[in-house]
Amino acid sequence: MTLLLFSIILIFCLLPRGGYCQQASGEKRITFEDYYQFGKNEYTDKNWPDCVAFMKRAIDDFKQYQDDTVSCRKKCNRQVKTATSSEFLKVLKFHETSEIALCLLRCRKDMFGDHQTVRKMSTYHDMEERKPYQYMHICYYHQGELALAVQSAYTFLVANPDDKDIMQSLNWYMERDGYSDEMLIDMERKDHEAKFMNGVAAYDEQDWGRCVHEFESALEKSMIQDEKCRILCQDKIDWSVVNGNPEIDILLASMRANVLRCEHNCLYKLARINGFYVGNLIAAHFEYLHFCHFKLQRGAEAAQAVANYLLFDDNPLMKRNKYFYGKQYKKPELFTPSPEMVQIYEKRELESRYLSFMETRFVIKDGELPPEQADDHNPLSTDFHVEDNFQYSEIQNLMTSSECKILRAEFETTERDAFVKELERRVKNLWPNSKFSSVSCGKHVREAKCKRAIVFSSEPNDCGEWLGKWFTGCVVVFCDEPEEL
Repeated sequence: MTLLLFSIILIFCLLPRGGYCQQASGEKRITFEDYYQFGKNEYTDKNWPDCVAFMKRAIDDFKQYQDDTVSCRKKCNRQVKTATSSEFLKVLKFHETSEIALCLLRCRKDMFGDHQTVRKMSTYHDMEERKPYQYMHICYYHQGELALAVQSAYTFLVANPDDKDIMQSLNWYMERDGYSDEMLIDMERKDHEAKFMNGVAAYDEQDWGRCVHEFESALEKSMIQDEKCRILCQDKIDWSVVNGNPEIDILLASMRANVLRCEHNCLYKLARINGFYVGNLIAAHFEYLHFCHFKLQRGAEAAQAVANYLLFDDNPLMKRNKYFYGKQYKKPELFTPSPEMVQIYEKRELESRYLSFMETRFVIKDGELPPEQADDHNPLSTDFHVEDNFQYSEIQNLMTSSECKILRAEFETTERDAFVKELERRVKNLWPNSKFSSVSCGKHVREAKCKRAIVFSSEPNDCGEWLGKWFTGCVVVFCDEPEEL
């Protein structure tokens, strides 16, 4: 297909508010699925301009499809009134669901016409995984567009960091004449990513005020992206698990678990910033915010940022920050998480409990379900504990001056080895999954090698002092290694 034919298709397309395209004959709506296939066909035929044109149109239409889908679901959830009577709640909830369904059918009809569903979910997944850019970088290069080829390859790499072929292609582009690092642009970078990266840059530049502004904005935009992602999960149903003609409750349990699993995983997907996984996304914001607030001498804000972090991640390094701030501010009440973060934590914790139940109790092995348990008949627990019950006061009792002297021995001794084992036992009382890592002395600045480091000084003037991941002098290091779920 030539570029002329592509232009003709665009000219004779009607573009309704759904962003979908209908040919003049009215026979068929052209969607991102069609454009994507057209682009692949042109790639195969080595029609590079048409390959790019169709792939770009597929990307634009896919974004429009997602936006319109979110718009419909928000509209219908907003318009339908929630049932309040408890006497006939079951039937009333059925009716409420039916009203939402009717609203969605009408809205999707308005948006998408007769083509209301995706024909092949594999195409949908390809779009989510940025597969069009896998073709576009080659098509751009054959047109002599090195910068756009690099941008396309990099955009695909950010979402697929383990793809060896795209990495090889990008390395090859880097060796071409005319290449520059300024070409490494992620064309699909989301707002929350840009703000997070701006925050890191401000942190590195010690611009503490801008650091706070950027990370607070990044967190707000992350929650907006999480909401959008969750709304798009409403049709993420794995029909392959449906066999025969199951009971409606069995069918609904499977469908709801699929949707909720998708919703719960949204923050994990969003936690890939510029191709790098930052861990728990919410906690990652507060990891920077507490320090930027501290540098601005905002003790209350720094303390609350630490408390917010610890809702989502019990990393010993952050507990050490709380220990440090606690000694400085001497106001335990400052370490109270914000109501907004508590609400998010409780929601995610409840989801985790539900998914854990589904994933452990619905496992069929050798044709059999797990043995029946009492919890199989109990309501899901809604008891949440947001208090930090860590025994901070026990830190000062871990080592004595004479024991610190043993750790400072220039050479390994039987006495030191024996005490390290004893100290590990004491540390395990506070961190059950901790393990001894190293004993060392030195004047230069060092960094603990594990991500969840527990570091104590063995220096004479601050024996047993709890240190951060960067340290000097004589120290003993343990690593907290929580069990993977």
